[in-house]
Parts: sequence; C-alpha cells; structure tokens
Amino acid sequence: MNKTLKLKILAFCILFNILHAGLYANAATEPNYVTNDQLQSSLEKVKMDMATKEELQAMVQQQGHTLTKEEITQQLIDTQKSRIAMLEGNINALLSLLAVIVAVLTLFGGIFVWVSRRAFSSKLEEVEKRLDEMKQLKNEAITKMETVRELSSNLNVAIREAQDLQISLNKSKTAFDEETERIDQLGKYVNFLELKASRSEIIRTFENDVNQSIRLISDLEYWLEGTLPNYGYALVKVTEVFGENVTKEGSDETIQEKLSYNTKSLKEIEDSFWKQAARRLEWEDYADKDTDEFIDPLNDSFEEWKSTYKDIKKVHGIIGAQISMNPHQFKPKT
Repeated sequence: MNKTLKLKILAFCILFNILHAGLYANAATEPNYVTNDQLQSSLEKVKMDMATKEELQAMVQQQGHTLTKEEITQQLIDTQKSRIAMLEGNINALLSLLAVIVAVLTLFGGIFVWVSRRAFSSKLEEVEKRLDEMKQLKNEAITKMETVRELSSNLNVAIREAQDLQISLNKSKTAFDEETERIDQLGKYVNFLELKASRSEIIRTFENDVNQSIRLISDLEYWLEGTLPNYGYALVKVTEVFGENVTKEGSDETIQEKLSYNTKSLKEIEDSFWKQAARRLEWEDYADKDTDEFIDPLNDSFEEWKSTYKDIKKVHGIIGAQISMNPHQFKPKT
C-alpha cells in the first residue's frame, strides 16, 4: 500500500512539471500587450542596456530623413518590444528545458530514492534480523552463563562436601585400620592363649608316651638279658630299624648295644623337652609373628622324641613276636 502511494505521488509530480513546461511554451508564442505606463517604466529601466547610440543612428539612416522626437520614441518602443518578446521567448524556452530537466531529475530521483529505500529497507530488515539473532544469542549466553555459574557453585559445594567426606573417610579409615590392627592383635593374642592351653595337652600326651616307652624299654631289656629264639634273624630285623654300626664298626654290634644307644637318645630328648616345658610362653615373643608361626617349641622336641620312640616300639614288636612264636625257645635270665 505504501509503495503504490509513493508511485502515485511521483507520477503526479512528473505530470505537473510537464504541464507547467507546456504553459510556458504557449505563453512564448502569444503576443504580449503593454500599456504606455508599463512601457515607459520598462524603458526607464533598460534604456541604457537596450538602445545604444549606434543602433539609434542606424534606425535614423533607415528612414532616409530626419525623425521627430515622437517618431524616434515610437521606433525605440517597437524595437524594445521585439527584443522583450525575444527575451521572453528565450526565458520561456529555458524555463521549459529546466522544467523537463527537473522532471527527469525528479523521476530519476524518485526511482533512486525508491530503489535506495527498498535496498535500505532490505538491509535494515537484515540488520534487525541480525540484531534479533544477536539479542537471542546474548540471552542464551546469559542463560548459559547463569547455568554455568550455578553449576560452578554446585560443583564447589560438591567439592567441599567431597573433601569433607574424604577427611571423614580418612579418619574412619585410620580408625578402622587401628581397630583392625587391634582386632588382629586380639586375634593373635587369642591364638597365643590357645597355644598356651595346648601346651598342657602336649605335656600330658608326652607323659603318657614316656610312661609307655619306659614299659617297652623295660620289656626289651628283660628279653635281651635272656636267650632269644633265632637271635640272628632278630638282629637282622632290628638292624633294619636302628641301622648298622650305630655304636661301633663291624658286624658284631648287638641288639642290646643298638637299643642302649637309642634309649640314651630318647632320654636326652626327654630331658630337653622338660627343660623347654619349664620355660613359660611369653606374648612378646609372638606379638610380631604371623599366626602360622605360632608354634610351641615343645612340638619340635616332642616330634624328635616320637621318632626315636617309634623305632624302639618297632623293635619291641619284632622281638615280642619272636618270643610269642617260639615261647619254648626263649630263656629268661635266671
């Protein structure tokens, strides 16, 4: 609607200028009539410019006789009228040309203004669009910055909470480690108490085995003091248990000598056992050890004693079997 109105106004201006130029052209072709007063007034204003001395002489010479003052005046008036008419025509033509030029300039100016305004409007719309986009981006950036600030604030709070939690965890871990160490020490101490309690069982078992070994050794000594049935066979079997050359070199080592040697060893181990049993178990000796290392020193002595006792027991079984199978051939010492 605005563009149509602008075009109508521009066309009206062009048409007005063209009509104005036409009116000036018509005025240039029609004769102009003036009064004597107007003429005299005009003559007074332009007489110095419009009529020179040479022109007046030429007019006088054309008449061929001397003119009166009135004739000269009339001649001058006619000349001036023709000059004025020519001048008005030139001025009207110039005004018409100027009107056409103005009209053309107005047309081109209007077109230029319309094109420029249209281009400016397009650019303005694009600029406004860019401004709107920039405002939107600015608002989004502000929103994101606020979100980032909020997240940063929350993150700082979370970091502080994590640090507090870490401190609390460290304290808890320290307390847990201390408690674990205390429990481990307590567990070790319980194992130590169990070790001390098991010592009495070891001693009781050892005493029973010692009493039994005394009986077996007494039987062997009684049998060996007498005459054994098939002594050679018995010596071979006892040698397989006790070994050869236990007390001396040669093949004449007797069963009694082998038995005496092992009986003596058994007694030495027994004495070492009782000496070790007399020493109390102390917690300080086990506090830095693993529970797998909680071993009573009596165990080593007891195991060594049982190994020797086992050999004596085997020999007791061999000789006892010999006598049982040949009871009439056994002759005890009288």
